[in-house]
Amino acid sequence: MGKSKKIVSFIFMFLLIVLVGCGAKEEVDTAPEELSENQIYIYYVNNNKTDMVQSVYTLDKGNDLNQNVNDLIKHLSSMEATVDCQSPIPDSFVYVENPVENVRGRIEISFNVVYDNVSAESLLFFKGCVAKTLLQLEGVDKLTIYMTDVANTDPETATVSETFDEDSFTMSFGDTSGSKQKGNIVLYFANESGTALKSYRKSIEITNNMSLGRMVIEALIEGPKREGYTATISADTTIKSIAVKDGICYIDLSDEFYNTDNELKNDIIVYSIVNSLVELPTVTKVQFLKDGEKIPFYRETMPIDGLLERNLDIVEQEGM
Repeated sequence: MGKSKKIVSFIFMFLLIVLVGCGAKEEVDTAPEELSENQIYIYYVNNNKTDMVQSVYTLDKGNDLNQNVNDLIKHLSSMEATVDCQSPIPDSFVYVENPVENVRGRIEISFNVVYDNVSAESLLFFKGCVAKTLLQLEGVDKLTIYMTDVANTDPETATVSETFDEDSFTMSFGDTSGSKQKGNIVLYFANESGTALKSYRKSIEITNNMSLGRMVIEALIEGPKREGYTATISADTTIKSIAVKDGICYIDLSDEFYNTDNELKNDIIVYSIVNSLVELPTVTKVQFLKDGEKIPFYRETMPIDGLLERNLDIVEQEGM
């Protein structure tokens, strides 16, 4: 009988070791289990970077909201990679430990960030894992994440923010489609008269295996769906290639983009693309290519062989 108990105990300990991972928290990669008091799920990234991994985490009963938030962020940041998962917070993202207050169900957190070598997919996982973790805290319905680009010296554009609620993300454990985030992108179409650019916010569903830059250009090609806006790019335009490296978005469009029949001014067309892409947190400049090579001019008059930055001088101000 004693020998049987030892065998059962050994089997139990073996199963326990197998099931425990990600910083000694119990990983749940199938159906969610019922949580005990002071327990929440904490979210990581699997090592294939195709989905989030969910584990049970026990909060300290003596902690207030501020302490819980700080502890959770530190835990996510400091977690060492295992065979199953890794930290969702890039090494170049530094948490700014400000007092956290619940204001009508919403809390705010801040990070100083360096976007170099951080892909759009990693950015999505960062936001998804942090938001889904913190939104489980009692009384928290919304989370605003502020991200300040330390390499950007312009205080007006260095900091961007996004607000999330429980419907902002969907999970798909074991699903090849990966994780999805509901969000918005900011596009720039021409105004009704075609004399200036006008900002246009579009709701989209982002997946971890989709290029945000490609989604922006595809939305510009699709054109606006509301009155007061004018499309800037031919609907027949296709994307030959698009890639982001070190903050520069390299974009190669088909010949339709260079169509001289477009009656809009050159700068309206070109900066509808540039301004829209620079709205992405990982893009600061745009380099146009044609068949993989730089070209000196757009439609023979506008120089586009260099790196182009955001141009707000041709953007129509709200209320005008």
